[in-house]
Amino acid sequence: MGWKDIVAENGIAVIWVPKEYTKSGSFIAKCPEFPNGAIIICVLLDEDEIEFVALHEIGHLVTGKSLAKVNALLKHLEHCKNEANANRFLLRKVAPRFVDENEYNKEWATPDRLCEFLGLRNTFENIQIAQEEINFAFWGDYD
Repeated sequence: MGWKDIVAENGIAVIWVPKEYTKSGSFIAKCPEFPNGAIIICVLLDEDEIEFVALHEIGHLVTGKSLAKVNALLKHLEHCKNEANANRFLLRKVAPRFVDENEYNKEWATPDRLCEFLGLRNTFENIQIAQEEINFAFWGDYD
């Protein structure tokens, strides 16, 4: 299922912003104006970047919690958790294609390369999540 299908299925609004926008993308939590939330994407991104940014931002909406609901002292921890959840969502959606396009070559389809391909920092957590998702893609352990 592509990111456009996920957006449609979940009723998430997509807002395209001009080149002056300083980020690749962001999200708007569920609110009266956007009852299912919204994702914001810069129009200057190429097609692959749009997909990766969109999946990451969708991940915030379908797996995370609004930071406004979190105690002020826990905002940083919750933000990190939300980022990890959004990255997992992105990695889960892209890992099967990444493994397939690399002909199921375990020596090439590594978590470092997957993170680099997606523009994710090679943090311990991202590498760990990427490895889990690559393993799922190799062994077909998805639900």
